[in-house]
Amino acid sequence: MIKALFFDIDGTLVSFKTHSIPQSTIEAINKAKEKGIKVFISTGRPKAIMNNLGKLEFDGYITMNGAYCFAGTDEVIYKSSITAGDVVTIVNLVKKKSISCIFVQEKKMGICNPGWMSDEFSATLNVPTLPE
Repeated sequence: MIKALFFDIDGTLVSFKTHSIPQSTIEAINKAKEKGIKVFISTGRPKAIMNNLGKLEFDGYITMNGAYCFAGTDEVIYKSSITAGDVVTIVNLVKKKSISCIFVQEKKMGICNPGWMSDEFSATLNVPTLPE
């Protein structure tokens, strides 16, 4: 008996071409939920840019490749942050080498050294330009 389903967002639930979930997928997820099956998102995306799930509601979310997990819309189950000292080291390194890097906090994101890589990231994931 299936008790839970886990879905990635990009290229699985959401088309890279349309940036939306097909109606057939929405109907299938709703049918699974009607049968009592729990439905979860498991993604590399942070919560701040989960902007293409439409009105579908999920039972929980595994985001940032497992670093930030929550149930419903806000009940944090698990979070694992990079230490402040390591963040400083990374910031210094990406500035010194002019590497585009996206920094993600619980509720916001920012970019260091924007460039073609960050532009492609924003375009591919349909994310507005990130603040510096």
